[in-house]
Amino acid sequence: MSAGVELRGVSKAFGPVQAVRDVDLLARSGSLTALLGPSGCGKTTTLRLIAGFEAPDSGHVAVAGQTVAGVGVWVAPERRRVGMVFQHLALFPHLDVAGNLAYGLPELDRRARRARVGELLELVGLSGYERRYPDELSGGQAQRVAVARALAPRPAVLVLDEPFSSLDVGLRGELRGEVRRILAAEGVTAVLVTHDQEEALSLGDEIMVMLDGRVAQVGTPDELYRRPATPELAAFLGEANFIAGEARGGWMETDLGALRVDAGDGQRLALVRPEDLQLSELDDGLGRVVDVEYHGHDQMVTVLGPFGGQLRVRLQGHRRLQPGVRVQVRYASDEVMTFPVSDSKAPAQAFPIQASSPAQ
Repeated sequence: MSAGVELRGVSKAFGPVQAVRDVDLLARSGSLTALLGPSGCGKTTTLRLIAGFEAPDSGHVAVAGQTVAGVGVWVAPERRRVGMVFQHLALFPHLDVAGNLAYGLPELDRRARRARVGELLELVGLSGYERRYPDELSGGQAQRVAVARALAPRPAVLVLDEPFSSLDVGLRGELRGEVRRILAAEGVTAVLVTHDQEEALSLGDEIMVMLDGRVAQVGTPDELYRRPATPELAAFLGEANFIAGEARGGWMETDLGALRVDAGDGQRLALVRPEDLQLSELDDGLGRVVDVEYHGHDQMVTVLGPFGGQLRVRLQGHRRLQPGVRVQVRYASDEVMTFPVSDSKAPAQAFPIQASSPAQ
């Protein structure tokens, strides 16, 4: 499949601050790529380099197979066929919905503009709203209008900069699925910037994690969540327990019992996701529940182990556990991923429980 967006060796500095360092990105045509990272990691600068609001200091940028920046080439933003949805939407308050959607279609005659506006309103589920003004729309409706306006001129690429950050949690989840449906219907390549791990994992066909202006890891949501490159990335991409121990012959003996591991012998850190653990209430259980975060559909249970370390366990919410209950903890997956202890720079609090004697 052809590339919708390609960056090769792209760097950008603002004075002494190196915002983006030697970034490579390949977004397949028709896919949604999420740029995920904390504030200040360079993801929005990367988006602006794609859109043409910034020029790279080195490297090149290509959109739909055409080089638009670098190697002696510069294509102005309005000629890149890149649409943009801003964090604060930036709808024109003096134009109604139809006017906002038609704004980017000056080359079409009145009949063609009206037809395209009607097509977009139907696509985003807002038929009949064309005469409403932005201040008469709900947050979710305004979000859909902003996406439709960016799609109006049929861009090759759509870039979205934290588009859901101003919405409440419930609406945010609803709009994610709606926006993904809209993008798929238009067949447009999309690049989404977000600091929200859940958003990236649920929306992205592929995720590029950025830290300190560099690409830390690229992969599908499942690859990044299940096979992160480092303990730091594992903790960044979701709740994570780390258990230290010595692996021998493909097994590591721990406080959870013998775990089948994915690597060779030596000191290792096992990555244990909370949903891969199970709890059983036992009067003589070695663990004790010390905290419960109840979310209705599930609960996050903190268990104090026999050696003073803590484990986070995600359970279904149908039966709420109470602090003080004694429990037995069991690892419920086939194989555990591990990291070499010597290579880890994860913070001390990321290692909540120590292993018992090494495997025999």
